[in-house]
Amino acid sequence: MPEDAAAAEHALPENARPENAGPENAGPENAAPGDMSLYAAMLGETGRPLGRLLEGMMTAQVTTVLARLAVADELAGGPLTAAQLAARVSAAPDALARLLSAASAYGLVRKDDAGRYALAPAGDLLRTDAEGTARGIAIGFLGPPHWQSAGRLEEIVRSPDPVNPARPGGIYEYYGRHPEEAAWFARAMGLVTGIMVDQLARTGFRPLASGRIVDVGGSRGTLLAYLLRALPSARGVLLDRPEALADAPRYLAGEGVGDRVELVAGDFLRQVPPGGDLYVLSQILHNWDDESARAIVRNCHRASRPGGGLLVIEYVLPEGPDPSLAHLMDLIMMMVLGGRERSRAEHEAMLGPEGYELVRETPLTAVLPWRILEFRHV
Repeated sequence: MPEDAAAAEHALPENARPENAGPENAGPENAAPGDMSLYAAMLGETGRPLGRLLEGMMTAQVTTVLARLAVADELAGGPLTAAQLAARVSAAPDALARLLSAASAYGLVRKDDAGRYALAPAGDLLRTDAEGTARGIAIGFLGPPHWQSAGRLEEIVRSPDPVNPARPGGIYEYYGRHPEEAAWFARAMGLVTGIMVDQLARTGFRPLASGRIVDVGGSRGTLLAYLLRALPSARGVLLDRPEALADAPRYLAGEGVGDRVELVAGDFLRQVPPGGDLYVLSQILHNWDDESARAIVRNCHRASRPGGGLLVIEYVLPEGPDPSLAHLMDLIMMMVLGGRERSRAEHEAMLGPEGYELVRETPLTAVLPWRILEFRHV
């Protein structure tokens, strides 16, 4: 064996060396689709978990591009060749064929002997009409603002200055200039809020306050629709940016509450609609630094009446050292928006000086680490 080849072999992880190959250890090339990982193969068995993490860039982009091209929608009717698919999704045939081959290694599609591709179960979730479709998440949560922010993580961690979402080219400017991308983000948020609403329904949650409900930053109104169905005598106001409200009329009408909701386009950092009995801030405060979050709460307090309610739903950080999905969302908030998740004590410390006292906390943690914090205007 040439000296350089021997050196290269000895650089391999122990379990990746040729002498370990055999029927009992067939090697990563024979792993099941969906379990294949280029970087995990490089790092061997001990490094497999790390290798899969490092390959996240590839898996995310392969999945997102399939979602953007609506490949799953086209394959729903049956297998197609890459050339047939390319004509339907406006893609270059050779490049699409190579993307699909990579997607087959990740268990998203299958290729038959005739060169036709069909959906695998994981890829089937990318269909637009699939129950619990992941297409909105793939496009809405992995669009340019989020992807570019993740690429700047080292810079963000090193910098003493927090991310400013209103900076030139920031997320709000981006969505203002790209309404189609804003719509995909709204769909992704709607899916997440739908999970929350399902949990609310399972627990039978009803807010302490009712009457005129103002959903601040409620996008298309997924949560507001639930609250209005749960409280038949209540009426609602939905406040958000114009592009975020684009799908609200259709959605609210489909939920049977369109005639009970007033849509208001505006900026909750400046003011919120007055006269509400209950103001709702669902996954809003975590988008902002403490100063801006206090401004939003102050606007709600100013528009509310004494004794009125403020309902806050967030991924509340644990008080102890245990790892939590809330820490992952906290990182996303830091990267994309310069915001943060907070503990219950931090919420109380932030809202107390603005005229609110906590009256009830309701865990909603079956799927994600949400907690409902209900405050009273004092």
